[in-house]
Amino acid sequence: MLRRSARNALLMFAGEVGARLLGFLVAAVLARRLGVDGFGQVGFALSVMAWGLIASRFGLLTVGVREAARDRESVPRLAGNIIALRLLLAAAAVAGIAVFALLVPKPATVKWLLVLFGLSVPVQALLLEWVFTGTERMQYVATARIVNNLVYFVLVLVLVRGPDGLLFVPVSFAAAAGASVLLLLVVHAREFGWPRPGLDRRLARELLAGAWPVGLAAVLTQFHVGFGVVALSLLRGDRAAGLFNAAFRVVFVLLMADRVLQAVFLPVISRQFHNGPARLAATTGAALRIIVALALPVVIAGSLLARPGLVFLFGAEFASAAPVLNVLVWFFPLSLLTTLTGYLLLAARRERRFCLNTGIGVAAGLGLSLAGVLSWGPVGAAAGAVAGELVLLVLMGAASRRETKPGVEPRILGAVAGALPMAAALLLLRNWCWPVAFGAGLASYVAVVLLSRAVTLADLRRETQ
Repeated sequence: MLRRSARNALLMFAGEVGARLLGFLVAAVLARRLGVDGFGQVGFALSVMAWGLIASRFGLLTVGVREAARDRESVPRLAGNIIALRLLLAAAAVAGIAVFALLVPKPATVKWLLVLFGLSVPVQALLLEWVFTGTERMQYVATARIVNNLVYFVLVLVLVRGPDGLLFVPVSFAAAAGASVLLLLVVHAREFGWPRPGLDRRLARELLAGAWPVGLAAVLTQFHVGFGVVALSLLRGDRAAGLFNAAFRVVFVLLMADRVLQAVFLPVISRQFHNGPARLAATTGAALRIIVALALPVVIAGSLLARPGLVFLFGAEFASAAPVLNVLVWFFPLSLLTTLTGYLLLAARRERRFCLNTGIGVAAGLGLSLAGVLSWGPVGAAAGAVAGELVLLVLMGAASRRETKPGVEPRILGAVAGALPMAAALLLLRNWCWPVAFGAGLASYVAVVLLSRAVTLADLRRETQ
């Protein structure tokens, strides 16, 4: 029987796959119906909205997950206080987005796009995913994410018929968020009672004291992640932003693995730090092997199949985004490794070090991205994002080694060995039929990984209690 961590990982992975594939279908539909410029405008508005959304969370969800994992009985009080705090932060975020919309030198349609996307921030303040992540009831989180993206996909498919339907995109986005909020509120009512938003001053102060370093780090990280689209839109135009957004959407789908790692890894290592770190090195070592095994085929395929893949997904108009994806695909493994090392710091309650490292890494990333945007456009923005993530990984990795050293085993080299026949298959067959090349390459990679036992089912069955 799979242990709880493995079951949660599989549930989260299934939910993320379903949700992100639906989200990617939305992106593909929008790219084809809105064109490169319209797709760039949506990417610009989504990036600005994401800054407001992260500000409304301000680390409260991470702290909520950690505390709910340690004490399930605290969930009702936590929920009421976190909802109240998030609604206050969401109101400030909406006001900030509205002011930005008034000041930004963009057409009226884009200004309305910003405002309408901003109105979804208070809706998402009611989302209770963190409760079920902390209590390790991942089936509800997975279901809510699939419902959210399914509703979004259906509404976009029906309402957005062309560039004239641009403003229906944020309306669909907010309605979909409301559907997932309602679902989790009903489940929460059944499990814990209806949440009662309100501020217990002592608890609120404790939550904010633990959350603000994480929240500030998250805001900075979102600036790092979303800066490329926004800077390109403002400095290079909507077409440049649209090309970058297409490549970013591909990487964003792949980053579902990052979401699974976050949701499963933090509760597990929080327990291990709380109950004793004896198994921590083995757990982080297994996570490292899984990350390497996931990242290698993604980087190889993203480097060798970028152009035909983008044309297939978004249309011939987006072929010029291939060089952007060649670079941006490296963000995927770096992000996974940064999450692994950063969450070790959070589990050890080293939030301030986490925040400081994030600030330094993001500052470096923003400077590099701005230089890249000005010098090389979308490709430069991608290079800046990757370089910034590398700086962040180095900082987090150095700090996390004080908490534990991952138990790295020689069998990790099996993943490296599997990458060789995959790369050979793609190089030999991609000009003939790239889907066949990808299938053959992936099959050879999986075979080598399994035969070398680089990753096994036992890694997911590892005892975490």
